[in-house]
Amino acid sequence: MKKIVLMCALLTCAIFTSIAQRNGGTDDNPYSKIYEETHPGKRTARCLKVLLVPDIFDGFFTQSPCNDVVERGNERIKQFEEFINFFASSEKDEKQMQAAEKKYAAETFKHEYDDIDYRIGFADKQGTFTSDNITPIENLICRTKGSLQRIKAIKAYLAGVKKIFPSAAAKADEAIKYADEALARYPDNKAIMASIKKNLGSALADVTFPMPVTQNAEWEGWFKAWFSKNYNGYTFIRQSLLTKDWYVKKNDISSLPEYRQMGTAIGAKAPDGKCYIIKIDIYQDYVGGKFSASRFDEYDKKEMLCENLK
Repeated sequence: MKKIVLMCALLTCAIFTSIAQRNGGTDDNPYSKIYEETHPGKRTARCLKVLLVPDIFDGFFTQSPCNDVVERGNERIKQFEEFINFFASSEKDEKQMQAAEKKYAAETFKHEYDDIDYRIGFADKQGTFTSDNITPIENLICRTKGSLQRIKAIKAYLAGVKKIFPSAAAKADEAIKYADEALARYPDNKAIMASIKKNLGSALADVTFPMPVTQNAEWEGWFKAWFSKNYNGYTFIRQSLLTKDWYVKKNDISSLPEYRQMGTAIGAKAPDGKCYIIKIDIYQDYVGGKFSASRFDEYDKKEMLCENLK
């Protein structure tokens, strides 16, 4: 019975560990063990080693929901600030601190400036990438939040350096101001949403329907019939064949055909009123000395403005 209870406990622990890792790693305080160190020299060395931008799980802002990741990131920043207060008030090894003070006095924080530029630039571009028109807007919002959390973490790091090393205060203040200016561009979810929607609208305006490379009523009929069968509620608007003739894939050894393929683009309006370019390939396998019945494959679907389909 004891073995069963022990196994259940271990299994439960493993499950919760797995969930934590899947949602963004561990919540363990990375600074807690430093508080247990009693030797000033060793403690100073360990404090200097972890004096870095706190990890706010920014690799886990790729999809919604992400509010829990934001909360965990805020908690990590709070843990970092508590660590800074501990470091500032604890007894230190003077020799190590003098060397570190000299290093930080010459610090320009170029890496932090570059990181802020990258993160705010990434936030500004949400809604402009090729796949964004088919990505849920909630995911784009989470990507932006991830960038903003990283900037908040950089700001906390700069404030920590300023508190520990007064000689770096002036330059740290300038970098903190730069971070604040970046964060001010997205004060809330409404601002994030407005930027993404603006970008999506601009990106859609640039999407155009491809011109046909050839015309063949029979081929076009095959695609249209398949489309009508598989896209219930969609309104067919136009079509453009994307290949002049069949592409025949031959076996590298025998040179016999394996299959043939051609593609088309169909412009259509969905039941929700949005318009799309839907790209479809048709394949016919070579079996028994002839090409078999057709099979179809949608390989791309992109939203576009309905007026650009006319």
